[in-house]
Amino acid sequence: MSERVLEVKDLSVAFGHHKNGEPATRPVQVTDRINFHIDDGEFFALVGESGCGKSVTAMAILRLLPTPSAKVVAGSVLLRREGGEPVDLTKISLKEMQKVRGSEIACIFQEPMQALNPVLTIKRQLLEVFKFCNRHCDDPMAAIRNLLTQAGFKDIDRVLDSYPHELSGGMLQRICIVMALLPKPKLIIADEPTTALDVTVQAQVLAVLKELAATTGTAVLLITHNMGIVSQYAERMAVMYAGRIVEMGATKEVIGSPMHPYTRGLLAAIPESHEDLGTLRSIPGQVPHARDFVQGCRFADRCEFCDKPCLTAEVPPCVKVGTHEAHCFKI
Repeated sequence: MSERVLEVKDLSVAFGHHKNGEPATRPVQVTDRINFHIDDGEFFALVGESGCGKSVTAMAILRLLPTPSAKVVAGSVLLRREGGEPVDLTKISLKEMQKVRGSEIACIFQEPMQALNPVLTIKRQLLEVFKFCNRHCDDPMAAIRNLLTQAGFKDIDRVLDSYPHELSGGMLQRICIVMALLPKPKLIIADEPTTALDVTVQAQVLAVLKELAATTGTAVLLITHNMGIVSQYAERMAVMYAGRIVEMGATKEVIGSPMHPYTRGLLAAIPESHEDLGTLRSIPGQVPHARDFVQGCRFADRCEFCDKPCLTAEVPPCVKVGTHEAHCFKI
């Protein structure tokens, strides 16, 4: 049975704090009681439109939120470290957190060109990983060559001697995947890793990430707005809207039998063929700004099924069907 590598419990993040940690006149809470877990080797997806709080959640896990403005105001992030005992990442010291970043939780960002140093060769940047991670490696170059081969690179010597501007976007993102996997982390957070890539290259990069993660036993938290990607690669998923998780479960269940109106709206907006483009649906309106979040249902003003009970100040109830759950008044 798989063990949980990460568990996020009631995580709430607010912006608008002063240098002394005291809140401003009215701090803005951007995530509200986020709950999910990721098991060893699992590919888990966090889905939603831009502005829903996905990246803020990821940065809160890594404690890379902009300071002093942003602050975790409630909840915990439990990581199972060496020895098997979970530790709350929101409570440990910054020095201890620096040992976690990269070595135990790695990150792949949206723009590989910005993630890599333009004046250093790929070889030097990959070797630098071993200077800062906690794991010893007898032969770093052998480990690098092995992962580059698994990532689909043929002319490895040329790639290692190249500078970032000499390689394509897809190659750079695969380099970033290799860089994230070199320290053998327990978890990789991939924050929109294919945004800057064309569709064909997206599939190649995600296939590499999925295969390498499975080979090394590393869990992946994939942050994306692309439901097509999620349906192909994720085993479980959570749908996020306006700072809350509104639906979660096995990917086949969520996509095959969506319970929340927001999830159904996202799926209806995906064209299944060129012939269906004339009937393509969209969700009216847009995600509200965090300062306009309400206590009740935050999707009410965009929901076609909204009626009087949905407009109350109460938080929507959680409805569960096995391991599949959704937060809605209309289920």
